[in-house]
Amino acid sequence: MKDRLRISVSGIRGEVPGALNVEVASKFSSAFSSYLEEGRVALCRDSRCSSHMLEMAVISSIMASGLDCADFGMLPTPFLQFLMRKESFAGGISIAGGHNPLSWNAIILLDTGGDYLDISEGSEVFNIYEAGDFRKARWRALGKTHTLKFPLELYLDTLSKIVDTESIRKRNYKVVADPCNGSTSAYLRDFADFFRIDLIPINDNPEKPFPHSPEPSVENASQVEAVVKSTKADLGFLLNSDSSRLSFVNEKAEALSEEMTFPLCLLSLEGKIGKAITTTVTTSWADWAAENIGITISRTKVGQSSVVHTMESEGAEAGGEGSGSFSLLSFSSGYDSLLALALILDYMSKEGKFLSELTQPFPPLNMKKIKIEVPPERTYRVMDRLEEIYYKESPDCTDGIRVERKGIWFNIRPSATEFVLRITIEGEKEEQIESVEDELMDRIGQ
Repeated sequence: MKDRLRISVSGIRGEVPGALNVEVASKFSSAFSSYLEEGRVALCRDSRCSSHMLEMAVISSIMASGLDCADFGMLPTPFLQFLMRKESFAGGISIAGGHNPLSWNAIILLDTGGDYLDISEGSEVFNIYEAGDFRKARWRALGKTHTLKFPLELYLDTLSKIVDTESIRKRNYKVVADPCNGSTSAYLRDFADFFRIDLIPINDNPEKPFPHSPEPSVENASQVEAVVKSTKADLGFLLNSDSSRLSFVNEKAEALSEEMTFPLCLLSLEGKIGKAITTTVTTSWADWAAENIGITISRTKVGQSSVVHTMESEGAEAGGEGSGSFSLLSFSSGYDSLLALALILDYMSKEGKFLSELTQPFPPLNMKKIKIEVPPERTYRVMDRLEEIYYKESPDCTDGIRVERKGIWFNIRPSATEFVLRITIEGEKEEQIESVEDELMDRIGQ
């Protein structure tokens, strides 16, 4: 399954070069440029060793279609999404694998406002790709490429209007940062200086490979835990390779689940928002946080495209997922980790509390996330059979199959980014979770 391409509005993903290579990147970029027809295309990439190679293929294809390319080089995807709200672009492309392993990469397509494409837009692009009927400009009408610098001052200035910057600065927080040698590495020092943070960075060299899986989680937080403990830091955090996901380590050197990021961000915005959107597999802590600050919360399919487009259609101000992702529409349509970090620092400074104190009121919940490799040709047969099995429990089929029982819920769904079935189980007691896991493994095995 490594050589299969994963195609969705969440990106064209695959292992390099077996699935995703120069030829595939060129064809998808040509299809996207043909779909856009005219204008400038904004472009960025993460720090993966394959990203620069794919970037050159993408630039050539954009130019061949007669469109201009604004190349921002190595840049976090949410930074590009932020800028696309400020400047005029026909569309955008980010070459960034996010949480995928280093051997993988992805081509992420963005609309004129920096949103991930919706289903209808994605279908049009994919149809052009399948047909192979690409727009080809005459030699006199080829597009041009301009290498541009991201306006970090504008980004930080806009961010300072959302949080109480002076309150954060007065605290002089000591913070350990692990950007996983990703594209955010080059911007952390400026962010820290702006908020007067005493920054202790680790794994911040984008020229080096990832030191661990680029997925912010408890399992990957051991280095940050050790540094927080030895330096007596106030906070630690981890990012994925393109800064769309974030998880924390508190001042006691205890790693927090990435599921806490979204509800913490909601709590930080008390009195500022009225509605939020999350997914069917996000922790119940999100509902608890929403109830605590008096807002409504709705659930939709997994993925940035679904969450953000639902936010826009339902008039919700905020959204995010249990992967450590958060978006605030007044800022941008992207899942932005530095925005989320600023909100948590703001929350800590306003409350005058450490992170362990802010999370202490959270109700006791346990969650288990499981991945099972299933060949694509079998995936939907398995899902159909499971839907038959759980039919009598009135499952929510918004995204996969979600079943709620007393004190526990579980969800089974095909991943949009990998060839796996993802199982999420959350409950009050670990023995309940183990029982449900055994039940699901047995039924999927059959």
